[in-house]
Amino acid sequence: MAGCTGRRWVGRFPGGVCPAAPTDMPWKGRKLFQSEIEVPAFLAEYCVYEYSGAGAPDPAATAALQAAVAGSSDCTFTEDCVTVGPLTDEKEVDATRSILHDEFIQQVNGAALPPVNPGETLAIARVAVIDTKAGAQTPENPHATVVGGLIRDLTCSDPGVRCAADVTYELGLPHLNNIKLDPSGGHFGSMSQVATAIYRSVSDWQSQNYTAPGVPPVNPRLVINASIGAQPGLDCGPNAEQLSCAAQSAYDAIRHATCQGALVVAAAGNSPGGELRREPAIDGSGPYDFSDEEVGLAGGTCPAAWTRMISRDECEGIEGAKYDALFINEGYAPFSQSSPGVWAQTPLLVPVAGVDASNALLPNARKGSLPRNVAFGLLGTATEDPMLPFPPPMTGSSLGAAAWTATAVNTWAYQPELTARELIDLLHATGSPIYDAQNAVRTAKVDWDHAVPPEKVKRPSACAAIAKICSSTSPPAACPAMPMPACAPFASSPTQNHLSTLQARFSALFANTTATKADFGSTPKPSTDVPGDTLRNLSTPSWIHPQPETFPCGNCAFNLGLGNVDIYINPSFTSTIRTARLLLNDANGGRLGSALLHFPSGMSHPAKLSYTINNLPANTAQAEISFEVESNGVTGSSTGTILLMK
Repeated sequence: MAGCTGRRWVGRFPGGVCPAAPTDMPWKGRKLFQSEIEVPAFLAEYCVYEYSGAGAPDPAATAALQAAVAGSSDCTFTEDCVTVGPLTDEKEVDATRSILHDEFIQQVNGAALPPVNPGETLAIARVAVIDTKAGAQTPENPHATVVGGLIRDLTCSDPGVRCAADVTYELGLPHLNNIKLDPSGGHFGSMSQVATAIYRSVSDWQSQNYTAPGVPPVNPRLVINASIGAQPGLDCGPNAEQLSCAAQSAYDAIRHATCQGALVVAAAGNSPGGELRREPAIDGSGPYDFSDEEVGLAGGTCPAAWTRMISRDECEGIEGAKYDALFINEGYAPFSQSSPGVWAQTPLLVPVAGVDASNALLPNARKGSLPRNVAFGLLGTATEDPMLPFPPPMTGSSLGAAAWTATAVNTWAYQPELTARELIDLLHATGSPIYDAQNAVRTAKVDWDHAVPPEKVKRPSACAAIAKICSSTSPPAACPAMPMPACAPFASSPTQNHLSTLQARFSALFANTTATKADFGSTPKPSTDVPGDTLRNLSTPSWIHPQPETFPCGNCAFNLGLGNVDIYINPSFTSTIRTARLLLNDANGGRLGSALLHFPSGMSHPAKLSYTINNLPANTAQAEISFEVESNGVTGSSTGTILLMK
């Protein structure tokens, strides 16, 4: 496969000694996990072997490495291919970015975050964003900037009064392509690269916080945000023992993080579109037709698909005899007692999917992989430098994971003594259920403990969760001295986005447009003859499939009240758009119909177009535009969600 170059291999060796590589060839072996503090024994067994010669190793060199090393590995010694990508769609500069940024903050936090009792300070959690960016460096791919920037903006709305997150970045995706790496950040990564980034986030947090006995930690809590995903396959399956060594290294890094008290949040994944809508399940069965939602974990991306419970006994078994003495008694324990002497299990990680403003699932959601936790994930953008323009707006489960992470951090700031499990349960208990097109509460398709009946899917509210904390018999000191204001509920209708405040602001951006129309006819019919259903997306190389299509429409608004769509194609978009269709869906993502959008011939230049919509289906809940694009001689699809307003 194209994502494999033969240059990087991972194994796990009992005793923690890396077998010697062939001495007459340019192979270099080393420990995969390294830090200033002692590496746990079960992680110290992982070794990575890298080829230091030019180009790809020849078959003889690979065979020599296999002969010298593979037989000693107690999991499948495997090449560490580039398989992991970020999980949003994004594209070009547009004038709506500040509008979208403000709307995203309000959709997640409401009009304002709960107040803090004057004179009191909130606990600040460390948030490690495992993504396309390293530290403070400027990345090639802005995905990490958007994810981390939104977490910061959602938790630091007034830095002088209230800031609950210390956002840091660990580079998990360093590849610019399948060979070239950039230490400041790339587009893609491998499983072991993600593993080492997760481990670094834990070891750095511990070394900087737990420096002396009895000294309170600066950041008492660690949240790891992994808005990234690998396609189902050999490196992404439900049975950890059957994973390759590279994938097991990522799985074990997450186990270590959770055992050490971190809360790991992972994006549930996006549909890749085109012919890749039919994908194998992670257990190797399939392919499945994704029009059927009852497909279990088919299509779920990793690490989110590794959802399960982990026990205190399991952590003691893998972390070693010093586990309790070195962490549980000195830091914040990851486990609580459900009854005297009985320790409650905790989720290994929290998978999160994205919803729009009406709580309908995003059009790029992966079928059959709906977790119990969702959050707003539509058209988010953020920047670290107020002097710089906002990066491209993005839509997908990445943004849902970022919003859920920020909500968790805002809640934990009032009561950091809660364990991760207690916090997760609180957010779910106080969250709002989401509904399908028949107004029935949605239930989770994947679950930590395979609950029967399935858990309700809920969208969290920091206001509601903090109100619950502050209404207890002994509320934390940071809680407002006065009763908290009532928490406004999220939109309850499953068939409408309530974004009316944006209408006038968007309309002002569309002067001097070319007018035309998109007619759905008197009886609209679903159509599969659209680029997003028939052509592979062009946003990522063929070996990275979770990523949705890059959207060339830099500025799209859909106004149900006036029945029109306005489109702006950015001047920096250099590909040629051949055809485009407007797609209308109901709240379940079911196709209601599609209409051809007539573009000027060979649309490869800036343009503003306004389409009048005739015969709009009454139960329209979501809209997309699907383009057929020619880029560098390759024809493919590009699909993106547009806003619905009334």
